[in-house]
Amino acid sequence: MSGHLAALERFFERIFERPAARLFGTGIEPVQVRHRLERAMDAAERARGGFTPDRYCIQVNPGDLAGLGDSIPTFVDALLAHARTRGYLLARRPVVTLSGNPGVTRGEVLVDAWLGTTPAGSGIERSREAAADPPDEPPSGATMVFEVPVARVPYALLFVRTPGVAPREYSVRDASVRIGRDGDNDLVLPDPRVSRQHGLLSARQGGLVYTDLGSTNGSFVNAGRVREVALGPGDVLQLGDSTVTVA
Repeated sequence: MSGHLAALERFFERIFERPAARLFGTGIEPVQVRHRLERAMDAAERARGGFTPDRYCIQVNPGDLAGLGDSIPTFVDALLAHARTRGYLLARRPVVTLSGNPGVTRGEVLVDAWLGTTPAGSGIERSREAAADPPDEPPSGATMVFEVPVARVPYALLFVRTPGVAPREYSVRDASVRIGRDGDNDLVLPDPRVSRQHGLLSARQGGLVYTDLGSTNGSFVNAGRVREVALGPGDVLQLGDSTVTVA
């Protein structure tokens, strides 16, 4: 029954959110694609739970490709923000590709979503939004493909100080570093005033950006409370009673 309700929901979504391109002959707007990506992520999460898909292939008619390729980094950021807001678990940074498919009607957007490397035992399989029978592999025969650039990871050395723990150094070598009290974080701070999932360091445009993940006691940089901020050498990030200094 739930499958029939989901199909009915998608039917009415397409009726009431029919792209302007089909009605007025205008191009597809990036916001329409973003909404389809978010719905594809939601559909996969409702269907199976666990790890959320991190590979997304957008299919549009070749005539609708113009102007969308430059929006792919924005689509990636939107998926990251959507996953964070909904509490979905991403194994890695999403990768988005854009394909021109002559079989897709002008003004329509199809999205394939799947895990790049399915973790053993996760039970996650590929999910497709706006299509009844997903293929086993991403669609072939595309006329154009845009791959999101690999994030340039800025090398940074962090000096970490936590009460009751010897000071230590942490080298940033990945595109994202999760910080918090739980042991599954990349940088673990055994501080009772630090939230279990407190914040995230991520690489953007070759720089280092810190984002607070809705922590209880907040995040502070150089004594000022922040939600999201770019970090540079000498900046002191305070989480609870712990400090992380960027060398």
